[in-house]
Amino acid sequence: MNKILAIIFLLSNSVFAQKVHSHNDYVHKRPFWEGYEAGANSIEVDVYLIENQLFVAHERKEIKTENTFIKLYLEPLSKVLKTKKRKDLQILVDLKTPAEHTLEKLMEDLKKYPKLTRAYKRKKGKIKFVISGNRPKPDEYSKYPEYIFFDHQSLDDLAKAQKEKIALVSFPFYKFSLWNGKTELPENDRKKIIETIEKVHKSGFPIRFWATPDTPLAWKTLHSLGVDFINTDNPEDCVNFFRKK
Repeated sequence: MNKILAIIFLLSNSVFAQKVHSHNDYVHKRPFWEGYEAGANSIEVDVYLIENQLFVAHERKEIKTENTFIKLYLEPLSKVLKTKKRKDLQILVDLKTPAEHTLEKLMEDLKKYPKLTRAYKRKKGKIKFVISGNRPKPDEYSKYPEYIFFDHQSLDDLAKAQKEKIALVSFPFYKFSLWNGKTELPENDRKKIIETIEKVHKSGFPIRFWATPDTPLAWKTLHSLGVDFINTDNPEDCVNFFRKK
């Protein structure tokens, strides 16, 4: 089975439409909408649980009372659900406060939008909520509803993890390379990255690196290596780069 999955990934990577991850999407002038309208396949939002509300911000000191998760993301997503022509979308929710209580509040908010909790089942136009940042232990993934998925961040326990709950596997790029994306990727770094990509693909999961260089050369290189989600702060430029290829 693993060999079949690996072959599928290799074949798809030769012709696939590159998926783009809008990193720290909420810093844009129009959170959610800029990434979505640009064509990003994955949108990242950092959330803090403060006084029983989920607020969107990169750091606690930047929290504004009007910037709630419901207002900036769930409301726009509920509007997107009504459109007929839309592609699959992943919402990567980076929990900045302790996982258990923050997840409880997230599920409470999502229950107000039952169509969103069912959107991952659609044949076309899926919407999948993926938990990153502060996460429960892998052996606790199954405790959460079927509409909650996780951003796994280790190879060590990947074989033991509950695979149906894992949406993707992510790693910090600096653990593999300090490349700046302005010259060719050093060969030793390339080998390390490819080895990790192959391990993740062999297990049947897509892969993402965060804190990658955000240049056209970096996008092209990561694409050629088979990275499934390209991390970028400039989703419009990145999506357009691949559309022109």
